Amino acid sequence: MTWLVNLFNGTSVAQQIVALSVTAALGLMLGKIKVKGISLGGAGAIFVGILLGHLGLRLEADVLHFMQEFGLILFVYTIGMQVGPGFVDSIRRHGLVLNVLAASVVLMGVLVTLCLYFFTDMHDNVPVLVGMLCGAVTNTPSLGAANSAFVAAGADTSLTGIGYAVAYPFGVAGIILVMILVRVIFKCEPQKSADEYAKAIAATRKEIVSCSLRLTNRNLHGLRVKDIPGIRQSGVVITRLLHEGVVTMPVGKTQLAENDCLHIVGFPEAVAEMEKVIGIRLEKPITENSSKLETRSILVTNKKVLGKTLDELALSRFGVTASRVVRGEFKFTGRLDLRLKFADKILVVGSRDSIDAAAHFLGDSLKALEHPEILPAFLGIFIGVVIGSIPITVPGMPTPLKLGLAGGPLIVAILLSRKRKIGPLNFFMSTSANLMLRELGITLFLTCVGLNAGIRFFDVLLNGDGFYYMGLAALITFIPLIVAGVVGRLVFKVNYLSLCGAIAGSMTDPPALAFANGLSSSEAVNVGYASVYPLTMLLRILSGQMLAILLYTVA
Repeated sequence: MTWLVNLFNGTSVAQQIVALSVTAALGLMLGKIKVKGISLGGAGAIFVGILLGHLGLRLEADVLHFMQEFGLILFVYTIGMQVGPGFVDSIRRHGLVLNVLAASVVLMGVLVTLCLYFFTDMHDNVPVLVGMLCGAVTNTPSLGAANSAFVAAGADTSLTGIGYAVAYPFGVAGIILVMILVRVIFKCEPQKSADEYAKAIAATRKEIVSCSLRLTNRNLHGLRVKDIPGIRQSGVVITRLLHEGVVTMPVGKTQLAENDCLHIVGFPEAVAEMEKVIGIRLEKPITENSSKLETRSILVTNKKVLGKTLDELALSRFGVTASRVVRGEFKFTGRLDLRLKFADKILVVGSRDSIDAAAHFLGDSLKALEHPEILPAFLGIFIGVVIGSIPITVPGMPTPLKLGLAGGPLIVAILLSRKRKIGPLNFFMSTSANLMLRELGITLFLTCVGLNAGIRFFDVLLNGDGFYYMGLAALITFIPLIVAGVVGRLVFKVNYLSLCGAIAGSMTDPPALAFANGLSSSEAVNVGYASVYPLTMLLRILSGQMLAILLYTVA
């Protein structure tokens, strides 16, 4: 059995892999344990790492540093790929107020940290203080960004891990506590809030609608479909034509005749305008008439069609019409000027053979969708690291600021995911591939942080100022959140469930999101979380790095 014992003590490649794998596996197991519906998730790896590090499990310093930084890069890059497409749209669509509140939580957390620096003895232990900030807001990428800054300055990064670990437990519990306090103070009822949210969304949400119209405008008799006044500008698509009892699929050159019936698809306002131009609405849509036409959703996976408009593709040559395009959470009508992107879903109308031909042309391959593009991923990471290494001179800062190994890949991933395609390279990443790389990255990072912090953690906690650090970190968690919660309800009258989602999103904390989702089945919580997450993540990473540079250099 000596060989087995030796696997956990030594410097060989096998020994290093065993130490890392065992720590990560046990950490993930711990993270799955739920107490009253709350679990540590991926953060379990840091606590198992601390324990095993305390017991003497070690990684070579170079190996630990590399695995920690590479894990961080994988994590932030995949986060950027996930949130990038909706980064700007989330602010525009889901409300400026929630993002202002979330940004204020980040700013107030920084201000509380600065107060602790200037008015307590924490100015003598900046790495621990910055680690406390990262743990108090449960944001791992900010810890990674801060660690990168401390490494460049020659600081002991094990101290940031200690600060993060002692602050993390109340970081999670404090968010939930604030949600409960806001509910009690303002007497909020989750179900009532859910009903109010549903009512508000129903009044503003624009879903694509369809209807059938009888041609009563005599000015359109003999006119071609594409020449109907305002049809192209409106984005409305005509998918079916009933002429002399036969339902067919019209094309742009199809001529209209008296008593023809048209089935149109578009947004409500545009459909209403076309109704005024074309004629009266039928009670029974012509889609219920028997015909050889079918509808099917086709997945865009053929790289040759990416970036081209529906007009350029001329799908009518296959005998089909694109009625709608779904891109993630966004829906569009099949307007001719719409440019296609990888993984778009096109709802087409046509005969079975025509749809099969169009599907073959557009790709329609689930295998292509799920198969990750490795080359663009590595190229994106390369560009991100280069961008993150560029020194940026900021007035008042003692040293140039760098986006670092966290900020650079994050920003590049956001930009590339919005662009999706550059030349022959497709930067789309499927959900399964993204999730796998993200979980791998965060697990590697937290495992290494835990093993590094475990060397001194229990000594600081039991024989040093560990409980004192916990108390100070609780202030960083609680003060910004309770202020934002009260202001959100009292001043901005934000829906309680939306506010809970924004509070969880401002701390980028999945356990708190799970708790908020348990209050109601409304989508308000998830929308609030998602709408502030991209901006908050970026601010957390940059603020953690800037504090590390500014405070440690001054100290």
